[in-house]
Parts: sequence; C-alpha cells; structure tokens
Amino acid sequence: MVQRVISRTPRNDGKRFIFRPTDTFMRALLAAACLIGILVLTLSMAMAQDDGGQARQACEVDYRKLCTGTMPGGGRVRKCLNDHFDALSDPCKQVVSTWPSK
Repeated sequence: MVQRVISRTPRNDGKRFIFRPTDTFMRALLAAACLIGILVLTLSMAMAQDDGGQARQACEVDYRKLCTGTMPGGGRVRKCLNDHFDALSDPCKQVVSTWPSK
C-alpha cells in the first residue's frame, strides 16, 4: 500500500496519515461516478439490443427479399435497407427512418 507522509504543518502536528480525509471523499466520489457510468452504459446497451429486435421483426421479410446477398456486420445490412428504402414495407420504413444517418 502506498503511504503518503505529510510533513509537519500547523494543521497536522507532524502526524502521519495513510489517507487524508479529502482522499477518502474523492475516492468515494470516483467510485460513485464509475458506478453511474457503468449503469448508464449497461442500460444503453440493453436499449440498443431491444431496438435490434424490433428492427429484425419489422424488416426480416424485406431483408430476405432485397438484401439476400448482404453479409451481416459492419453496417452492411443497414446500408442495404437504406439503399432500398422506397421498396421497404411500412413497418420497416418506420424503423429504418429512426436510425441515425452515418
């Protein structure tokens, strides 16, 4: 464990501390911020996966009809569906129109 030694000042009277009180507060604040970040990341990933299920349901027939030779991955299916936007079914058009443009 790293030990911080504080030199003699009027505030500490030469006492040695492993952590200063402000260090403890900052560690708790950092832990809370990390926990919130992990929670937000997990929720956003769950929402993205849920959206993928809706897109798959709405566009499966259109994918098979219009993009049969397109290999999934790297945004190729989205590009194919966007390229054939006018030929898509209405439910698939609604899903595709919500995707951010790249």
